[in-house]
Amino acid sequence: MALTIKKKSLNFILDQGATFEKTIGAENSSSVAVTISSGTVAGAIVKNFSYAPILKLENSSGGISLDSTDGSGGDVGDNITIEPQSFTTSLTGANCTFSLTATQTAELVEGKYYYSLTYTQSGGVIKERLAEGLITVEASAEINNG
Repeated sequence: MALTIKKKSLNFILDQGATFEKTIGAENSSSVAVTISSGTVAGAIVKNFSYAPILKLENSSGGISLDSTDGSGGDVGDNITIEPQSFTTSLTGANCTFSLTATQTAELVEGKYYYSLTYTQSGGVIKERLAEGLITVEASAEINNG
């Protein structure tokens, strides 16, 4: 039987290269906290809903290789994150904590991302949207002082 969780629409800002962690409380349609710790929550952050590339370059063998300009020997674009980027989640009572590591956020380019968190009841069949919204990634202004 579904809990009928009231979906929350929340927006967040994260700093590129910093740990990101937020906690959202699950509520029913009457805004009363509901226990969700017996199920699971999964979530991810994506730049766009289609996951389709904006620009696709291919040669006859199905790919294209460009030399890096920084002397590292890698291909240009090696540091581009493949979407979606999954959250680490944990549940306690009515609360869901979701997070990204500093390494994960460092790989995200500046801009707006969509996220969603889906609760699955312990039986694994019934799923409900816990939260969704925008996460704005702000560029890092970190200065290396030695």
